[in-house]
Amino acid sequence: MTDMPALQPGEEGGDTLFTLLQRRAARSPAKGVYVRDRRGGQEFRTFSQLLAAAERVACGCKQRGVEPGDRVLVAQRTGVDFIATFFGLQALGAVPIPLGWPQQGDPFSGIENLARWRRMAIRYDARMLICEDSGDRAEQGFSGIWPPHPLEVVTEMSQLLEGVPSRVDVHPHPVSPDDVAYIQATSGTTGPPRGVKLTHRGICTSVEAIGDQIEVQQDDVLVSWLPLDNIMGLVGVVFFALHWGIRPVLMDPSVFLESPEEWFWAISEHRATLSLAPNFAFNYCVRRCNASELEGLDLSSWRIAMNGSEPVRAQHIQAFARRFHDYGLGDHVIMPVYGLSEATLGVTFHPAKTPIRIDGINRRQLEQQGRAAPLPPDGADTQRERMHVVSVGRPLDGIELRIVDEQGAPLGERELGEIAIRGPNVMAGYVEATVRDEQASPTRLDGDWLLTGDLGYLAEGELYFVTRASDRIVLESGRTIFPEEVELFVDAVDGVRAGSTAVFAQEDRAGADVQIVVVFEVQTGADAGELSSIIESVLQAHLDLKPDRLVDLPVRSVPKTPTGKVRRHHCRRLLAEGLLGTGGLGMLQPAFWQKRADAVAETLRGGGESMAQRVQRLLQLD
Repeated sequence: MTDMPALQPGEEGGDTLFTLLQRRAARSPAKGVYVRDRRGGQEFRTFSQLLAAAERVACGCKQRGVEPGDRVLVAQRTGVDFIATFFGLQALGAVPIPLGWPQQGDPFSGIENLARWRRMAIRYDARMLICEDSGDRAEQGFSGIWPPHPLEVVTEMSQLLEGVPSRVDVHPHPVSPDDVAYIQATSGTTGPPRGVKLTHRGICTSVEAIGDQIEVQQDDVLVSWLPLDNIMGLVGVVFFALHWGIRPVLMDPSVFLESPEEWFWAISEHRATLSLAPNFAFNYCVRRCNASELEGLDLSSWRIAMNGSEPVRAQHIQAFARRFHDYGLGDHVIMPVYGLSEATLGVTFHPAKTPIRIDGINRRQLEQQGRAAPLPPDGADTQRERMHVVSVGRPLDGIELRIVDEQGAPLGERELGEIAIRGPNVMAGYVEATVRDEQASPTRLDGDWLLTGDLGYLAEGELYFVTRASDRIVLESGRTIFPEEVELFVDAVDGVRAGSTAVFAQEDRAGADVQIVVVFEVQTGADAGELSSIIESVLQAHLDLKPDRLVDLPVRSVPKTPTGKVRRHHCRRLLAEGLLGTGGLGMLQPAFWQKRADAVAETLRGGGESMAQRVQRLLQLD
């Protein structure tokens, strides 16, 4: 590994986030952050300029009464304003809570957007909301909607910085490495987002271990389209780049989702060496990128593409490698990894620049007995028995990992169970108000062990991540269905929109039997009825599975996280409520407006309530 000017944990000023920015600005004055806009342009800010901007934000927030320990919601687009706001709050000892910014064209804007922020403010007991003016004029006319405590809303940086000199001298509030640095909201793929308390020490330890594992180099350049309210985008890109002194290039996530080739052009033009993304993104690029949009592309600089956040698929990795080999993509660039917010991002990493390890196992034994039995040398007797799982590597330095059963007892080699970890990167806990049912929470602390809610197995010291425990479908026969496996085959059908399939269980109307539901988006011009027949045949042939219900939808109907991951649980709820439909716009469905009309009628019957109280009640709807 090249000698790097990394800030080691324990080094003076190197174990809290604001002093991390201070020292990086001093040690790497010419380096900084690039932000690419939607039109292909970009702006650049040195770390010194970001530090100066953060200090001005700190003064602006202090003038408005923000004190150490106060929680502040931050809802800003990917860009320098977000970074300055985040680190300005760090200088005050306040606790930022990054929120997702609505994607362009998101129908849930206006009062719906305010309602979401309002609910977040209450659950997190926030002192202030710093956002961008989305056209709602959130700071005007809504003061009565923000109980149970006053919440100041700032929608313009100029408003926040009014009266603050262009240069200020800030003395940061002293904090301990074990203090909470910020609160990370989970992605919401398995239920309502929960607030994860992450410490300065956990963050610095995590980015240090990840850098050691990938053998970071001084001239590395990191490109990312991941949103900054996502832990992969904030810890895995911004904090990682600051810690190791490398150059990050940021993109808005909506640019990638609309034009995935822009990810590659950013890598090509900046000669980037590092990038990271959820597994779905690699398959998405294979299916969505046209040759005409890639002419002249050069990916030969790309050294490591970290692939995680969901089960890694060998088929997607192999298809990606084949598709982009002619554009200079080298061998063994994709690195399967495993991590989660509650572990401050990184848990296990595959070795850099080595072939992925694919474990061929007996599907029936895994589904029926919970054991990952290797296939014999001559393969499975039938394709229904064949399943392939990708290794996500070994634990990072300082992390202990084991597989446990439902009682928490350790399991043996190749036995499927819950992934449990222990180490300095484990969260300090959840914000209590964001955990509606502690017993049902898929991820939870048990002493100093973190029970992840993820299912996997160990083989020869390597982890194989299979699925989320809350996503698996257990039939009355005792057979376990893994949704990702079903979605893999459905997505492969021509005419199905890639990455927009959701498989989940619902009880029948009598509440007796578990039914398997397959929801999929139909590409423009494809025949939905014909696709349903093909999907049934494919699932029967490959998985010996007959879904109880297939639901075809237009594009952009399946709910997803800002990074593009399917929200199965939310999809199931919307389907049950009759809100899953045209273009994902639940607001266009009659049931949506009936629900809102009933709420309005109820509030108007509220007698002596003020209008603000009535609107407040309306906004409480989930």
